[in-house]
Amino acid sequence: MKDFKYCIWLCPDSNHPWNFFTNRFIPHLSIKTNLDYHTAIQLYTKINNPILEVELDKLMCDEEEDFHSMFFTVKEPSDKPDWYPKNPHISFLYKYNQQINPYEVHHLYSYMKYKKGLLKNLCMVKCSGHYTKWKVLFTKPISN
Repeated sequence: MKDFKYCIWLCPDSNHPWNFFTNRFIPHLSIKTNLDYHTAIQLYTKINNPILEVELDKLMCDEEEDFHSMFFTVKEPSDKPDWYPKNPHISFLYKYNQQINPYEVHHLYSYMKYKKGLLKNLCMVKCSGHYTKWKVLFTKPISN
């Protein structure tokens, strides 16, 4: 099982429609993944006021080891913060040992009507084991 270790995510509010398109995880833009605890804490505390409006772009699927994901790439904002990641995307579907099928791709592509979102919850997440067991350790909700 793929271990992403400690990750720093930027997420929408819990009432954003994207939350209804995932299979039991928080939709998120990964700022940094595969961190040890100490490095994750340093990065998490360093990022201040991380409000970011994003727009979904292309629907993609990926496979790494036994981990399969479906996500939308994100259009590059005009004013990128210094912590902005390379190849940003918002994940919507995870599976283990099974490819993502054409029906799942068609469903997300056809029903995703909300192409823009405001990400303003910075999270530090322990992403080890099955994705349904990943734990949000810290959250900084930012009010605009």
